[in-house]
Amino acid sequence: MKNTIVFAAAALAAIATPAIAADTPTATVDTSGLDLTKRADQLRLEERVDTAARLICRSGNRDAMSRKLERECRASGEADAAPKIALAIAAARKERFATVHLGPNA
Repeated sequence: MKNTIVFAAAALAAIATPAIAADTPTATVDTSGLDLTKRADQLRLEERVDTAARLICRSGNRDAMSRKLERECRASGEADAAPKIALAIAAARKERFATVHLGPNA
């Protein structure tokens, strides 16, 4: 099973110069050590994604426009990650239930 989620923050690339825009920032979030069938670990994964989005979207500038662009970047990254998180959770549940054998020969 894949133990990472990769997501992009397209909003940051959209504000960059055309040469930089082609290099949309991405982050890889490790899911190993998490039991994604448990809500507590799902929340941990969401925290990891949030932290990664903050890191790749940080510009270092504190003016109002920079902060707005950072928020948009984080929102874009988190939106990109959301369906990937949902798929990881669904796969974990499927894997967990695949190990349950029911029937007369179980």
